[in-house]
Amino acid sequence: MKTAMIPLLAILLGACATVQPRSPSVSILVDLDPASVDRTVIVESITADREGRLYLPDRVSGNIFRVDPKSPKPVVVGRIDAREIKGKKVNADGGGIAFNPQGDLFIASAPFAEVVRIRAADLNAAKPGTAQTFATGTEGANGIVFDRQSNLFVSGGANGRVYRVGPGGGRAETALQIEPHTRTLPDGKTQQATVANGLEFDAVGNLYVADTARGAIWKVEMLPGGKSAKPVLLAQSPLLEGADGIAFDGSGKLWVTANERNALVTVTADGKVDELVKNGSQGPLEFPGAIVFVGNTGYVNNYDVPRRDNLAADGKTSIDGIGASIAQITP
Repeated sequence: MKTAMIPLLAILLGACATVQPRSPSVSILVDLDPASVDRTVIVESITADREGRLYLPDRVSGNIFRVDPKSPKPVVVGRIDAREIKGKKVNADGGGIAFNPQGDLFIASAPFAEVVRIRAADLNAAKPGTAQTFATGTEGANGIVFDRQSNLFVSGGANGRVYRVGPGGGRAETALQIEPHTRTLPDGKTQQATVANGLEFDAVGNLYVADTARGAIWKVEMLPGGKSAKPVLLAQSPLLEGADGIAFDGSGKLWVTANERNALVTVTADGKVDELVKNGSQGPLEFPGAIVFVGNTGYVNNYDVPRRDNLAADGKTSIDGIGASIAQITP
């Protein structure tokens, strides 16, 4: 009996050692457009305040939504007014969104080539505040993030620039450059040229840049005086095609929303890429745009672009899903 049990125990222990970590659970926290899935609400990014409440800019209305995960009913707490540019009404098309240490909220606007700000005191459901210009000269403004000195970094999308703006705002300067690249998507006609998208800093101050066109993540060492070292390719993989928003979890692992693939992917410090979640056009991930962590829980905004793996069976729309929404990720 004893000699028979030893090999069996070894087999059981070996099997336990090879068990893969359980995939995270993904569910819809709130539908941001319950009356329609025809993109009458478009949210490209998401962030959270110190209290764990979520904020998203709506590109259609210009409104800034606040959502408390404990009672997830969207309320409008701010807005970005449209402008007249060259005789035409132009929406801000709110992109990246982030808070500074003072609690002011910042939103990137590619059509304005600006980053706008709503003061903390004006984020008010009773009287929503209006965004004002904070930084100019940010052509293609997309992702945004603050460093530990409250400098704002802004990605420039297809131009590959990452801009730097001091704590007081004003005219941006180019901090670094990701080389341009254009990829033809599997449909044979759509061109993807966004090489500087989501931005994030790690715990020691290195900057990471999501390269949507290459399906890659760049790592950039930041030097004294606001300078930067040459970007280093940390990871490139078919799993990262559509890399958009990025964020570190509590363990220091980088999470990536692979929008074109309706997937969540992680990248380790040594560049290992793993896919954690993937689904078709019916969700709960529908062209995921960005991710933010509140404690151990992640929140993703569904941008819901009808393209590639988020394309419905009719080949024209993405109406078989829930549309603009927030997905919740729990371990």
